[in-house]
Amino acid sequence: MRLVIVLCMMILAVCESRQLGRCEVVRLFRKQGLDGFEGFSLGNYVCMAYWETKWKTHKVRDSDNIGKDYGIFQINSYKWCNDGTTGGKNLCNVSCGDLLNDNLKASVECAKLIVRREGLKAWETWDKYCNGRKMKRWTKSCD
Repeated sequence: MRLVIVLCMMILAVCESRQLGRCEVVRLFRKQGLDGFEGFSLGNYVCMAYWETKWKTHKVRDSDNIGKDYGIFQINSYKWCNDGTTGGKNLCNVSCGDLLNDNLKASVECAKLIVRREGLKAWETWDKYCNGRKMKRWTKSCD
């Protein structure tokens, strides 16, 4: 029954989600406290989310390891959220379906926990495409 509820929530979230624009992502991330969070400029988070999903809030994909990856940050269901994955840890204490919402609150809160524990290097895309590069271009003209 729990799996059915999670699946229904994910379907509803997909129907309501979309691809966000860069400045919209900047404003949402800034409003939710990502600018300077754990010493990383806002551009780092915008860049990482771009390379993870092209700012699509509804993205779900099979993980390279175990479980699935959800939402704009592609947060994994085995470790961080609950989608019924066997042995899942749900360290963010959130349903994976909540990570598919356009308001990004659940995604940002979970991402903050991940960054506190593992840094932005938890995302291979950040390390490959964002780390050590100029980040101002990701937030330019979005004030």
